Amino acid sequence: MNFRGTLQAALLCAGTSQAVQGSTLAECIKLADDATRLACYDSIAGRDAQTGSHTEPPVAPGVQEDEFVSARLKEEEANANNRFVIIPHNRNYLLPITYNSNINEEAWKEQHPGDGMDQAEAKFQISFKAIIWQDILGRDIDLWGAYTQENWWQVYNTDTSSPFRETDYQPELILSMANNWHFLGVHNTRLALALNHQSNGSSEPQSRSWNRLIGSALFEHKNFSLVTSAWYRIPESKKDDDNPDIDDYMGNGQLQGVWKWPDYTLGFTFRNNLSSDNKGAIQLDWTFPISQRFSGYIQYFNGYGESLIDYDESTNRIGIGVSLSDPF
Repeated sequence: MNFRGTLQAALLCAGTSQAVQGSTLAECIKLADDATRLACYDSIAGRDAQTGSHTEPPVAPGVQEDEFVSARLKEEEANANNRFVIIPHNRNYLLPITYNSNINEEAWKEQHPGDGMDQAEAKFQISFKAIIWQDILGRDIDLWGAYTQENWWQVYNTDTSSPFRETDYQPELILSMANNWHFLGVHNTRLALALNHQSNGSSEPQSRSWNRLIGSALFEHKNFSLVTSAWYRIPESKKDDDNPDIDDYMGNGQLQGVWKWPDYTLGFTFRNNLSSDNKGAIQLDWTFPISQRFSGYIQYFNGYGESLIDYDESTNRIGIGVSLSDPF
């Protein structure tokens, strides 16, 4: 190849690199040049255009290489406006079989008089979020809308036509801000403020609901991440409040932690009312690989407030199934 041909090839490569950087699939389709369009597809797929090998995405600015939650949040922000991507919020999971050794039969009998409640049931959760306003005032501050639905299903209770025993709905608005504060090796990477509503959508006497303002902070250190949360319950009138003592059982905050290894995670959620009667709850989560898309998932819960209908009843449950996404 002569000098002129070499120069043209170099200019083409440079132009291709600039054209595909940060491109979306829709933008790739519009490219007329075959080589540029192929390079654009390779860029989205994480493949090197010359060698064909997969390349790891670069670590986002302000994120340390081993901070897995921050890296995930940055990736979510990058895909926030992609209509073909559903962004998870809390964990998405299915536990086809769970066993509760301490069932709330009193609440069950109010709706199913004369029928027994099974200790074995299925449990699953769906949770996602979508961006409403990104980079508010030109800074790394985002407003998200999120929705979480948790379900307890008496699927094996055929005597009562396998009903859903409880469904809790949780829409929220979340104002999220990146942070870069270090203390004794711990990195505070994000702060958030949420307006949260949770209810089970039932009529009296089964109705349960509350509204909260929740402040949270994400801390990371190597393969461990911790979210500390504190909340303020927005007061309701006595006439409308169907669970006025819920704070006595749920407390005013919680801790959520995750240790992550290459293919495994161990997580916990802990809360306590910090009163002399010492009511609280702990949940332990263990995930392990079973395929490229799904992780095996074991969940153990002990304490108050697993569901809204059980907020004042202690639950002792273990379940096994699959997880589609990690928490946070």
